[in-house]
Amino acid sequence: MIIKSLETVFIMIIMIGVGWLMSYVGWLNTEGKRFIHKFIINISIPALTLTNFFQMFPKEMIGETIRFVFIGVLSMIVVFVLSEIVSKVIKLEKIKSGSFVSMSSVSNSLFFGMPIVLSLFGDISLPYILFYYIANSFFFWGICAPRIMRDGNMKTVRISDNIRKIFNAPFVALILSILLLSVDLKPPALVLTVASYLGRPVTPLAAIFVGRIIYEIDFKKYKFEKSIFGVLFLRFIASPAVMFLMTRLFQLDKLSTQVMVIMAAMPAMVQTSLVSEMYGTDSKYVAFAISLTTVMGLFFIPFYMFILNYL
Repeated sequence: MIIKSLETVFIMIIMIGVGWLMSYVGWLNTEGKRFIHKFIINISIPALTLTNFFQMFPKEMIGETIRFVFIGVLSMIVVFVLSEIVSKVIKLEKIKSGSFVSMSSVSNSLFFGMPIVLSLFGDISLPYILFYYIANSFFFWGICAPRIMRDGNMKTVRISDNIRKIFNAPFVALILSILLLSVDLKPPALVLTVASYLGRPVTPLAAIFVGRIIYEIDFKKYKFEKSIFGVLFLRFIASPAVMFLMTRLFQLDKLSTQVMVIMAAMPAMVQTSLVSEMYGTDSKYVAFAISLTTVMGLFFIPFYMFILNYL
């Protein structure tokens, strides 16, 4: 199981490298990068959300959704608060604080978490993966994205703008999918087929986007600051530890505990770099931190698998 988790993370690192190489040879420029993040956020992620719910989410598990989503969100709230405290203590500059909190609070649950957990535990783990994904998506698009937006280069942000940004395409797609599934109203097969095609490029395109951001970083000028260590600690130590305590508090069984903890121990969410770029915060700082958590995941994910096998 540990070997399979290493293979999955390596695949993501290779795809990020492809994005860097495309930028190096001149195939991917600034305009291409801008197109990629618009396509992913406004088209591909909503399509992938719709497809996942109606092809992989068993309706009989809806009754457990609220309980598991609540556990996931509660865990993220605790880490979110811890992250805000850390950002204040280390006096992190405003343009980075929202991204710091986001990277520390939410994980790459879909693009890293799903393939890794499925390879480790099989299809029986799928409902728990989707429960965590729901919590992760709600928290990221409802809490973290507006938090990043607050630190951006917008001169003023009206309440109406805030609400509009919260109810963005991925968030609306998530709510709509849950509502349709709960009333047993399935979209036509044609719609799901089209959504499946549009959703498939999310993982490689997001990785390529990060590769472009990394290419733009002048590592000689970049200072490895203490906040990066904060992200690593909160992402790989605090987040899974808090989730484990939540699973004990709510008395989850062994399988659901393992899945929820591993999902919480995933690298930082790739979409953080997309949102950071969109709102004009320090996207290069975010890309550097995401890349580092991706690499460090090679060490932490197998470590947690080893620990959980003995709990």
